[in-house]
Formats: sequence, structure tokens, C-alpha cells
Amino acid sequence: MTIGERRKPAIAVPNQQKLVAGIGCGSAATSSEIIALINACSAEAGLPPSALRAIASHQRKHDARQLYAASAHFGVPLRLLGDAELAPATLSPSVLAHIGLPAVAEAVAAAAGPLLLGKRKSAHATCALAACGPDFDPTQFGRAALYPSSSAAIASSTLDTSRLGHRRGAQS
Repeated sequence: MTIGERRKPAIAVPNQQKLVAGIGCGSAATSSEIIALINACSAEAGLPPSALRAIASHQRKHDARQLYAASAHFGVPLRLLGDAELAPATLSPSVLAHIGLPAVAEAVAAAAGPLLLGKRKSAHATCALAACGPDFDPTQFGRAALYPSSSAAIASSTLDTSRLGHRRGAQS
């Protein structure tokens, strides 16, 4: 099913429902594509994007900057799950062929709670929405995603530069 196709949510949606978006994506996916897909899915589920409590994906997406940008856009944490944390999901032959897992979006979302909306596709991403209870704590779901940056390298370089600067100043 693609973004433009519509079908009813899998279960009735309470007014105050909170969501977790399970995301699968290829390297060609952009943050704009993922944001648009999440917005389309939440609209299809009859919920505002403000109902989102977390975006989650498989741990192999730890360096997918587009996921970090999407989570920042929605102001929610990005959580990563390992193989053992994934919920059973409908087999996706293309996902199985590409990464050796039966599914990502639905398996990740369903680990948070019952699926509200099964997998929807855009050109380079998939999204599934799950209901999470009122006591859902994203910090207890999967593991925190640490933004992939060269912060350590920058910090190290800054420290080295500072040291060199001090040495030069001491030698003068």
C-alpha cells in the first residue's frame, strides 16, 4: 500500500491515543519523505502528529541521519531496537532479501503496542503506527539513538588545537 491509498485503521482509535511510528528506510530516503509519510499515516489513523511519542527503527539504522532529523522535527526521541526486540510481523520478501529480517516498520512499531496502522510505503521508506499506553516510557523502549556525528573527532581536534595553542604561547 502506498501513501495515497486509504484504508481504515486496524483498531478503533481513542481520542487521546499516543503513537509510536515504526520506520524502515533505504539510504535514498530523505527526512522530508519520512516526515511526510508519518504525517500521512497519522492522518490516516485519525490522529494528529502531536500524538507521536517516539520514532523507532532497527538498530542497523543507527547512522540514518534522516531518522534523526524526522525525530527532531516531531520533537520525539528516536529509539532503536535489536533483532530480539522486534515483534512478529507479516513477512516482507523485499526486506528479507535486503537485510535478512522479515520486516522492520511493523515489527518495530508492534514492539511498542498493538498496531493501529499497518505498513504504508513511500518511495524509499515504510511506516507503521502502534498504540502505546498512557504509561509508555520511550526511555524503556529499545535503546537511545545517539546522533551520528563527528563530535568526538571535533572535540579531540579542538583539544589538540587548544594544547598546541598553549604550547605556542608558552614557547613565545
